[in-house]
Amino acid sequence: MRALRCQDGIVLFTCLAILAVLLMVGLGSRVMLQNDYRVLANLRSGAEAFYLSSAGLEWGKNEITVATSFPPAPADRTANFARGVFAVSFLAPTAAGPLSAKIVVRSVGTVGSSAHTLQAQLTKTYDLVDGAIGLRGNASQIVLNGEGILISGNDHDPASGNPDASGKPRAAVSSGDDSLLALIEQALANLPAGSVQSGASSAIATAGDYLPSGTVTQLANGLCSQAGAIVNSVPAAGALIYENQTWGSRAAPQLRCIDGLSDSGDSVTLTGATSGAGILIIRNSDLLLTGSLHWEGLVIVTGNDVGFKASGSGIKEVLGGVVVNEAGIPSGSKAILDVQGNLRLLFSRHALAQAAQLIESSVLNNVYASLPARLTQDYWRTVTP
Repeated sequence: MRALRCQDGIVLFTCLAILAVLLMVGLGSRVMLQNDYRVLANLRSGAEAFYLSSAGLEWGKNEITVATSFPPAPADRTANFARGVFAVSFLAPTAAGPLSAKIVVRSVGTVGSSAHTLQAQLTKTYDLVDGAIGLRGNASQIVLNGEGILISGNDHDPASGNPDASGKPRAAVSSGDDSLLALIEQALANLPAGSVQSGASSAIATAGDYLPSGTVTQLANGLCSQAGAIVNSVPAAGALIYENQTWGSRAAPQLRCIDGLSDSGDSVTLTGATSGAGILIIRNSDLLLTGSLHWEGLVIVTGNDVGFKASGSGIKEVLGGVVVNEAGIPSGSKAILDVQGNLRLLFSRHALAQAAQLIESSVLNNVYASLPARLTQDYWRTVTP
């Protein structure tokens, strides 16, 4: 019995040791769980900070898209969310040309003590037109007849005349409103398959806010008021005929304006072989193409009682864009667009960019808000604070 009593202390010690081990295991598990929780919380906060920063970048892209100034310079902004905040700043907006601007967007997402900074350089590029041909204003008739008609909104290389697969397409034909759209659809129904082409979502589209009739008039008037514009007028007889003309080249484009009379029925006729590059504006008169034509750049026919007409066997080709804007009220038999024979209207962003070099900044500043634009991302990266 005495020997058994001597072992009572050993049992007590063993129990205490086991309890101590269990306590240490419990404390260790608690510490490990707390550390894991902190790590997970930090990871979660870091991930949330990243997503907040990414959201800030997307917000910044939208601000640049809707900006009407050139180069776009939106105001910096800080926005709060339930668990965090993003702060967006716009750095170094610079013009890369008359139709292109670059801007750096930096976004800092913060959640608690975690922060993440993302930065992207974006390029906003404008187009002078929203399709190979844009019809604006009032119209009562559109006539398209002929096997040799091709209207393409795919971006074309003016040097080769071939489509550029890397360029974003525009509509082949854009209309100012639904009534014009109905006339366009009716006229195009008479053409052979493949006469209208575009890789855009729709080969025929309503322009919406792009280049409304008043803006086309404003742009044409501003261009013709520039010091470098070559301005001619239709004589009192009401007809002006040009034959075998060369008006500018790809290396030296020209800005030409021809003004019609106040009375209706006058015309500007291009016959023979005509070529040129730059911007051609016909105001308050019809433009009649009876010979062959190769033009690279922008053609605007605008004013009261106007029309764009092509006839004859000669191939007429415009690489760039055409805008026809009837600002008055035409008669029921007057066609704003009348094509009989061969006509190729091919959208070309490069040709339009070359033509834009002729436009003074004061003129462009008044129309940037109405020009179609696209936003591309040059780079996207994480910035180490």
